[in-house]
Amino acid sequence: MVFLAATKSCLRLLSCVLMCAIRKRRVEAVTHGDSSNLLAAIGGVGRNSAADVATIASVDPLLRNCLLVVLFILVGACFSAAEMALVSLRPTQIEELAGRGGAGRTVKRLTADSNQFLSAVQVGVTIAGFFSPSFGAAQIAPALAPALSALGVGRAAAASIAFVVVTLLIAYLSVVVGELVPKRIAMQSAQTVALLAARPLAAITTALRPVIWLLGVSTNALLRGLGCNPAAREESVGLGELRALVQAQESLGAEERRMVLDLLAVGERTVAEAMTPRTEVEFVGANLSVAQARASLAGLEHSRYPVRRGRDDDDVVGYVHLRDLIAPADDSLTVDALARELLLLPASVPMVSALTQMRAARAHIALVVDEYGGTDGIVTLEDLVEEFAGQITDEYDREEPAVIRRGDATVIGGLATRAEVARALGRELPSGPFDTLGGFMMLELGRMPRADDVVAWDGLRLRVVAMDGRRIARVEIVSAR
Repeated sequence: MVFLAATKSCLRLLSCVLMCAIRKRRVEAVTHGDSSNLLAAIGGVGRNSAADVATIASVDPLLRNCLLVVLFILVGACFSAAEMALVSLRPTQIEELAGRGGAGRTVKRLTADSNQFLSAVQVGVTIAGFFSPSFGAAQIAPALAPALSALGVGRAAAASIAFVVVTLLIAYLSVVVGELVPKRIAMQSAQTVALLAARPLAAITTALRPVIWLLGVSTNALLRGLGCNPAAREESVGLGELRALVQAQESLGAEERRMVLDLLAVGERTVAEAMTPRTEVEFVGANLSVAQARASLAGLEHSRYPVRRGRDDDDVVGYVHLRDLIAPADDSLTVDALARELLLLPASVPMVSALTQMRAARAHIALVVDEYGGTDGIVTLEDLVEEFAGQITDEYDREEPAVIRRGDATVIGGLATRAEVARALGRELPSGPFDTLGGFMMLELGRMPRADDVVAWDGLRLRVVAMDGRRIARVEIVSAR
């Protein structure tokens, strides 16, 4: 709409110029003839405006040249709008348009080889941009020079001033009407403009194929000379850009935005951040009888337990399901005989890959192994799904909340992962050889932690409020100011 309004304004201005010229010519004609017809001649302007414009444009070179300059600017505006619309389309939008058929398929064909249509657009923009100021200055400026001379400006100076003024005026109109306005409109209505421009631009691209080929060969040769790869495509969108897009998307609610950001973060995190560490795992002895195993697991709330030989947590032979212990074929059997194969996952494997492997193996539990082959912990499908969808609780969960708000203080468990800390505090822990808040505290202290130990970090005061043996159980966080 803005572009149309600007175009109408230009045409209205041009119309005023035409009307003035018509009035002047009629006055001159009547003055040289019968002066009694002077008022009638002046009053007749506007009664048949279309015929007047056509007549004057056909006989007055100045008016014809003005029309041609406006035409060049509008042609350049069309090319600029087409270029911006096509390059602004996202792949999903292109596929949506292609599904409609017709011009939508033409849009997809054009964007599939952006070098082709960009070359055609550049040719059109360059030609329009060249002819509008050069043609206008050469043809219109001489008509303005006499008016300046009549004001007392010397003939040579008048010609130069007229040339500069006309060139600047046309350049200004070219930038505003021919570039800025159409591009702004194309960005706001990319799909509509792309559909309107697709078929004409495709025809122009076909007609200019020899010129486009020459431009492409020249461009590729220059790129090779600069050490660039002519066949390289545009860079893919990085995670940082995706996060920025999600943050800026106003149609997403707070919870939806959080879930999408968590999904993006999962791609960068490893299974070690989702596992239950070995210190928190309940193991079952392989040499226990079924009855002994049932007794040792009574009161526990899990359904699957890793099986180890003796007391060595690194010697895990599999896992056992509670169903296997409740109704065994023989109560005298040992747990070792009932143990099922346990999927092994390196601690460094990405969460997405771990989830894929567990689904492929139909495994609900996996043993996480460190780089030395020792047991790091265990991870379940529920652990991984919670990283994607958030905490999942059922009627058997009795865990304390991961984050507790107490006035100005926030209490977080020492085993809270980087992601949990980031969600609770709105800032991420620094990089380092740790996966939990407790690990960060130990690194900062440089020794084994004790209750009431304090660490200052990023304007916050972190205090150990509870220990579980040698492990930090809870940390209180308040502002240091």
